[in-house]
Amino acid sequence: MKKISKTNPNILSLIDFFIDKGYSEKTPLWIDLSKRFRRPTRHLPQVNLSKINRYSQEGDVVVVPGKVLGSGELGHKVTVSAFKFSKSAIEKINKSGRAITLYELYKENPKGSGVKIME
Repeated sequence: MKKISKTNPNILSLIDFFIDKGYSEKTPLWIDLSKRFRRPTRHLPQVNLSKINRYSQEGDVVVVPGKVLGSGELGHKVTVSAFKFSKSAIEKINKSGRAITLYELYKENPKGSGVKIME
Protein backbone atom coordinates (compact mmCIF):
# COMPACT_ATOMS: atom_id res chain seq x y z
CA MET A 1 0.00 0.00 0.00
CA LYS A 2 1.35 3.40 -1.00
CA LYS A 3 1.85 5.95 1.77
CA ILE A 4 -0.13 9.10 1.10
CA SER A 5 1.35 12.31 2.43
CA LYS A 6 -0.25 15.70 2.86
CA THR A 7 -0.09 18.03 -0.11
CA ASN A 8 -1.81 21.14 1.28
CA PRO A 9 1.04 23.65 1.71
CA ASN A 10 -0.88 25.56 4.41
CA ILE A 11 -1.18 22.48 6.62
CA LEU A 12 2.42 21.48 5.96
CA SER A 13 3.75 24.90 6.97
CA LEU A 14 1.49 24.90 10.04
CA ILE A 15 2.80 21.47 11.13
CA ASP A 16 6.41 22.60 10.66
CA PHE A 17 5.74 25.83 12.56
CA PHE A 18 4.15 24.02 15.51
CA ILE A 19 6.87 21.36 15.64
CA ASP A 20 9.56 24.03 15.65
CA LYS A 21 7.90 26.20 18.31
CA GLY A 22 6.71 23.28 20.42
CA TYR A 23 10.02 21.51 20.78
CA SER A 24 12.28 24.58 20.89
CA GLU A 25 10.17 26.26 23.60
CA LYS A 26 9.02 23.00 25.25
CA THR A 27 5.35 23.93 24.92
CA PRO A 28 2.99 20.91 25.01
CA LEU A 29 0.09 22.74 23.29
CA TRP A 30 1.97 23.32 20.03
CA ILE A 31 3.38 19.78 20.01
CA ASP A 32 -0.11 18.36 20.51
CA LEU A 33 -1.55 20.51 17.71
CA SER A 34 1.22 19.45 15.32
CA LYS A 35 0.30 15.80 15.98
CA ARG A 36 -3.40 16.49 15.45
CA PHE A 37 -2.72 18.17 12.10
CA ARG A 38 -0.75 15.14 10.90
CA ARG A 39 -3.98 13.13 10.77
CA PRO A 40 -5.68 12.67 7.41
CA THR A 41 -7.59 15.78 6.38
CA ARG A 42 -10.89 13.91 6.37
CA HIS A 43 -10.37 13.25 10.11
CA LEU A 44 -9.89 16.91 11.06
CA PRO A 45 -12.78 17.96 13.32
CA GLN A 46 -15.65 20.20 12.35
CA VAL A 47 -17.06 21.95 15.40
CA ASN A 48 -20.29 23.94 15.55
CA LEU A 49 -20.65 27.14 17.53
CA SER A 50 -23.27 25.47 19.71
CA LYS A 51 -20.62 23.03 21.01
CA ILE A 52 -18.17 25.86 21.67
CA ASN A 53 -20.90 27.73 23.55
CA ARG A 54 -21.79 24.63 25.61
CA TYR A 55 -18.24 23.71 26.69
CA SER A 56 -16.64 27.13 27.14
CA GLN A 57 -17.06 29.98 29.59
CA GLU A 58 -16.74 33.76 29.43
CA GLY A 59 -13.22 34.79 28.40
CA ASP A 60 -11.99 31.32 27.38
CA VAL A 61 -9.60 30.74 24.49
CA VAL A 62 -10.65 27.77 22.34
CA VAL A 63 -8.60 26.09 19.60
CA VAL A 64 -10.21 23.92 16.95
CA PRO A 65 -7.66 21.91 14.92
CA GLY A 66 -10.04 21.86 11.96
CA LYS A 67 -13.04 23.90 10.86
CA VAL A 68 -15.54 25.95 12.86
CA LEU A 69 -19.09 25.83 11.49
CA GLY A 70 -21.81 28.42 12.09
CA SER A 71 -24.61 26.27 13.50
CA GLY A 72 -25.71 27.68 16.85
CA GLU A 73 -25.01 30.90 18.71
CA LEU A 74 -22.40 32.12 21.18
CA GLY A 75 -23.88 33.44 24.40
CA HIS A 76 -20.63 34.82 25.86
CA LYS A 77 -17.31 36.33 24.81
CA VAL A 78 -14.89 33.68 23.60
CA THR A 79 -11.72 33.84 21.53
CA VAL A 80 -11.82 31.08 18.91
CA SER A 81 -8.79 30.03 16.89
CA ALA A 82 -9.01 27.46 14.10
CA PHE A 83 -7.51 26.32 10.83
CA LYS A 84 -10.69 27.28 8.93
CA PHE A 85 -13.92 29.14 9.63
CA SER A 86 -17.18 29.17 7.71
CA LYS A 87 -18.41 32.65 6.76
CA SER A 88 -21.40 32.44 9.08
CA ALA A 89 -19.18 31.28 11.97
CA ILE A 90 -16.87 34.28 11.59
CA GLU A 91 -19.81 36.68 11.59
CA LYS A 92 -21.37 35.11 14.70
CA ILE A 93 -18.09 34.85 16.61
CA ASN A 94 -17.14 38.47 15.90
CA LYS A 95 -20.48 39.69 17.30
CA SER A 96 -19.68 38.45 20.78
CA GLY A 97 -16.01 37.40 20.75
CA ARG A 98 -13.00 37.10 18.46
CA ALA A 99 -12.07 34.75 15.62
CA ILE A 100 -8.31 34.55 15.09
CA THR A 101 -5.92 32.37 13.12
CA LEU A 102 -3.58 29.87 14.75
CA TYR A 103 -0.57 32.07 13.97
CA GLU A 104 -2.25 35.04 15.72
CA LEU A 105 -2.92 32.83 18.74
CA TYR A 106 0.76 31.94 18.91
CA LYS A 107 1.76 35.61 18.75
CA GLU A 108 -0.66 36.48 21.58
CA ASN A 109 0.05 33.42 23.74
CA PRO A 110 3.39 31.76 22.89
CA LYS A 111 3.29 29.49 25.96
CA GLY A 112 -0.23 28.29 25.12
CA SER A 113 -1.46 28.68 28.69
CA GLY A 114 -5.19 28.59 29.41
CA VAL A 115 -6.15 27.28 25.95
CA LYS A 116 -8.83 24.63 25.43
CA ILE A 117 -8.61 22.26 22.47
CA MET A 118 -12.04 21.33 21.16
CA GLU A 119 -12.89 18.59 18.71
